Amino acid sequence: MYSSLIDAPIHTDLILLEITRPELALWLQRLGLFVGSHLIRHDEEVNFHPVRVRGTKGDVVVPAGLGIKVFVHLVTGERKPLVEMKKMEKGHIETMSCGQGCIQALSHLGIEENTDVTFVRDLPHMDYITVIDRKERTRLSEGEAARLWGKCEGGPETQFYFAEQKKPFSVQKIIGGRKIREHLKTHGVQPGSTLVLESIKQTQELHKPGMEPVTISSPGGLRLYLNRNQAGSIIVKSAVPEDEEHTSGQQHTGSEDGE
Repeated sequence: MYSSLIDAPIHTDLILLEITRPELALWLQRLGLFVGSHLIRHDEEVNFHPVRVRGTKGDVVVPAGLGIKVFVHLVTGERKPLVEMKKMEKGHIETMSCGQGCIQALSHLGIEENTDVTFVRDLPHMDYITVIDRKERTRLSEGEAARLWGKCEGGPETQFYFAEQKKPFSVQKIIGGRKIREHLKTHGVQPGSTLVLESIKQTQELHKPGMEPVTISSPGGLRLYLNRNQAGSIIVKSAVPEDEEHTSGQQHTGSEDGE
């Protein structure tokens, strides 16, 4: 039985049969997944935090939705997504599982392939209570605050995440693609807006990445987070032959009937 990863069973040994997008095939090859490789799909709920890392532009905050797409080769030889690194682990960025918009957004933070990175810590989910253009008040998640690039008067350019309370912050750029720009616009936030951070409070609800990824693990134990378009381009089949599954099911049924 062949299917895409979207419809594949969870916690089952799967064999990779085909990758219909050449660029995705090349990316997976870099991470050790080829046609004929075995993999497992998982059903865990993704609950990652934004992370603070030290790279070519000093300390920056990477939102969880971007951090799950960055893969780091640690100095120990292990590979893992940026969001799964531990405090003060070091390595170099090996590859990214995202399109050009995501790559450009990460580049703005100094997160690029073949650059060194040190994991500082993950960050708690917080709400940034913010006044926009001296009129409206809104709540921004820590990930949204990290996507706003600009400066307070007289200060260096930085993310709104690092803005000082009560000081006007001029938004110069939204770090990310069309979806995040449109989302922030619904808050009234766009380039040219002036924000004033009033306070930071513990969030009342979980801030999730901007997608529900399909989670798989590779033979080497590396966990990958794919969007649905990527998962739909990967064709797999169960590594257990159908006749064995059928036989196993019959045996199980017979045992139940005999009880």
